[in-house]
Amino acid sequence: MNQNEENKSNMYNATDAVFKSNASIVAEVPALGEVHTDLLTLIGQIDAKNSELLKATEGKTSVKSKAIEEVIIAIVPIASAVKAYAVRNNLLELKALADFSENRLKRLSHAELPVKVKSIKDGADGVLASLAKYGITQAKLDIVDIKLAALKTAAENKDAGFTDRAAVREALYILFDTTDSLLKEEADGIVEVVKESYPDFYNQYFAARVIKDLGGKRGGSDNPEEPPTPPEQPK
Repeated sequence: MNQNEENKSNMYNATDAVFKSNASIVAEVPALGEVHTDLLTLIGQIDAKNSELLKATEGKTSVKSKAIEEVIIAIVPIASAVKAYAVRNNLLELKALADFSENRLKRLSHAELPVKVKSIKDGADGVLASLAKYGITQAKLDIVDIKLAALKTAAENKDAGFTDRAAVREALYILFDTTDSLLKEEADGIVEVVKESYPDFYNQYFAARVIKDLGGKRGGSDNPEEPPTPPEQPK
């Protein structure tokens, strides 16, 4: 959920709390009881869909981040060895190719990193026999290839998962719209009917229906949104 949706969700829960604390009044108006039941169902569906969205987003991001970390871990010692060999043998071009620290690699974009790592690996491959005394073996170069392949897969899976996350996001929009409509088009009107009989309940309900920004100011007014205007009564 974004901040606006979290604020709405808090309003839904506050409205539910008013219904629960005035259960005897709600029981006297069956239509209001039906609305409360629907509200509870929608709150549960929103929570479930939001959890689904969080898991999809965090899961894909963490897998790709781990793959990036493993690529860097695999290439850093190779880059260091190639640089040391190049300096010893005054190979300026090879030195420039391999002169990438862990921090410099981490600052590369997700698109730049695999390209740079492959170029360092290919440079090491060209002088592999000479790198033996630096502790670099074919097996270590092979590990870099394996980690690059894993990163490519993680990136592709993340892109493929975008469609799934978009579908969950759309479902969440629909649930919020449905809940807003339930309260505005049904609950507000029914509560207006019992205003004279239960003024305290009426006031509690419309106080709960105010959407408060609990996430801090993000531009605009400091004031919470105005409570919904009770429906006009026929004259």
